[in-house]
Amino acid sequence: MNAEQRAVFQGIVYYYRENQVLCRYQATLKEAVDPALLQQALDAARPLAEYYFCHVVWEKREAHLEPNTAPCRVRQGSTQPKIPEETNDYLFSLGCEGNTVYLDWFHFLADGRGGSPFFTLLLKLYCNLRSNAGFVCEPLASDPPYDVEQLLARYPESQVANNMQKDVLQIHEGTPHFQRLRLDRQSLVDLAQKEGVKPFSALMGLTCQAAQRYLKKNDLVYSYAADTRAALGVPHALYNCIASFQLSLQLEPQARLHSFAKRLDHEIRESLTPERRLFRMAEQMGWVYQVFRQKAALKIKKRVFQMGEYISGFPADFWVSYIGSRTARSWKRI
Repeated sequence: MNAEQRAVFQGIVYYYRENQVLCRYQATLKEAVDPALLQQALDAARPLAEYYFCHVVWEKREAHLEPNTAPCRVRQGSTQPKIPEETNDYLFSLGCEGNTVYLDWFHFLADGRGGSPFFTLLLKLYCNLRSNAGFVCEPLASDPPYDVEQLLARYPESQVANNMQKDVLQIHEGTPHFQRLRLDRQSLVDLAQKEGVKPFSALMGLTCQAAQRYLKKNDLVYSYAADTRAALGVPHALYNCIASFQLSLQLEPQARLHSFAKRLDHEIRESLTPERRLFRMAEQMGWVYQVFRQKAALKIKKRVFQMGEYISGFPADFWVSYIGSRTARSWKRI
């Protein structure tokens, strides 16, 4: 693949899925958001974050990214827009309502770690305009896309292990319902320290307890996403750079966190070594690569991909995505 194809490949899987995946960040401020100032912040971000101000152009059955020069408007309201149909072909949308700022984006553009620097930049620019906060707003430069062909060549056995010779499971996709729960960060850190585990493991343990009671089952299968930037040598990647893992957990009835926290933490830590991350990345992206290389229309690729994913997929009881805490280092003042 050439550089242009690699740039698109990082998120192309989200064009192959049946349902579009949109992501959202939101921040609640101490006072009502000024839409006009937020628009100024968005305009000021363009030269500092060129990667995000693009659109996808399809030519001869292939997609490539091009700068989008159309107006990029701040939306008012909390409703998630249709992207890119209602966003002037941009792959993200910035909006506000009351004292809350919303950043929505098509997962093709970035994962959570990739969206975080952009949202942080927008908020800092807004605070500088609103209250002369003096935050340093540095340009966001991304590492070049990783070479998936090189990755697959390094781990050829990953494709043997992922040969789709599994029993087909009947699953049902229902309409998702959203519930927002607020968990005090320090309380999570304190709990993790008490149990002697990582904060992510503590959060996963709490979710396992909830799933056990909600699903009324003691044998759970859980999935989670892991950042692969460091392992791939692209620590500043703004694009999608994650691997998905799945583990199982057997719990005693009405299990207390203390009874399984260390076991859970140990299994998660073992799965997150650099070598395991890279192998899993190769394993999951191999099928995407096979579909991507086909000389076929997008609708055909979607059917082929979804059939393969249906056969080889691994449905879990629940999925956890966790990007960690925001660091004060990204909020330096002048």
